[in-house]
Amino acid sequence: MYAIELLQSEKFSASFGAPLFTKLLSVVYRLFDPSRFLGAQMSILAFAVSCFVLVKILRLLELSEYEVPILLGFGLIPSVALFGSVTLREPYELLFFMLATYYGIKMHMKNNRTINLFLLCIFALFMGVLHKGLLFFAFFLILLFSVWTPRPASGLWYIKKLRLLIPLTISFTLIGAYQLSTVAIEGVNALTVIFNEPLLGRIVEHRENLTIRRASYFVSIDTSSLLMTTYSLFKIYFHYMFPPFPWNITNAYDLYASAEGIFRAVLLYFSVKCWHNAYGQQRRLLGLMLFLYISMTGLWALGTGNYGTAIRHHMLTWWILIITGLPLLMTTLGRFRLRRIKYPFSYFSKRVEKIP
Repeated sequence: MYAIELLQSEKFSASFGAPLFTKLLSVVYRLFDPSRFLGAQMSILAFAVSCFVLVKILRLLELSEYEVPILLGFGLIPSVALFGSVTLREPYELLFFMLATYYGIKMHMKNNRTINLFLLCIFALFMGVLHKGLLFFAFFLILLFSVWTPRPASGLWYIKKLRLLIPLTISFTLIGAYQLSTVAIEGVNALTVIFNEPLLGRIVEHRENLTIRRASYFVSIDTSSLLMTTYSLFKIYFHYMFPPFPWNITNAYDLYASAEGIFRAVLLYFSVKCWHNAYGQQRRLLGLMLFLYISMTGLWALGTGNYGTAIRHHMLTWWILIITGLPLLMTTLGRFRLRRIKYPFSYFSKRVEKIP
């Protein structure tokens, strides 16, 4: 709707975040037709491409045998299917996040490290310009893949790798910083927000100004001490991950959100268990995926105050939980089912044998 209004006003200027997405969408409408159906089709296309990228990531992680169930688990979740088919930023943020992760892993697993690093930086910055919170995560992602390795970091190879990666990473960071110097976020220079203002203070202020709605869960940050700050941050993360709780359910939407939170908790448990049972390179890869999941969900948790918005944000990280947790969950359920089929009436059969 806003993109159509912008198209009709014939005004266009450089911006950042949601305004940038709206203006880019208005350009598409100017070239073709101001149709909401077209915007939805573009979101579906972005989501479809992300499914293709998911398959590529599975092959890097040596999980190709689980392609079909993981794709189904990723695409058939109602919230993901819904938000992936409407005109929102999330399908594009998801696609760019997955592409950045793919090229970050490929940089260490395959040849052409320079090209893969370049593509990692490009897609990470594409993700960042769509949301001001993801901009911080984009630079974090670039630095993380610059120092992470699937092998023990030792020897001459690691030194040569650092000689290549550090200059390139610094170059892209400086380019991004220069671009940020011309961008304003809510009237304030982006670099000022990042470097000059206390981050925790801005988070506290942001949470205090959140709009109170029916699905809101207001958890403030207690900065009275280090212990209370840590506790309140953990409480915020917990409320972001698993709301609404059973005593908060009042309608069908609450029931669905609660069921999704329970499923999320189950997948998280099996993800951690799978990482704990793995070894070698596979363990480091699974640990990387879990670290990405916790990092991004932690970022979203700080800026989210209701579980309706939280469900939409979980779309960006759901694929990580499916990759890391679903294979072990399927294996566990398969073993349980086989035991039930093999011994369906074992208790009663033993009772019958004892009857003279």
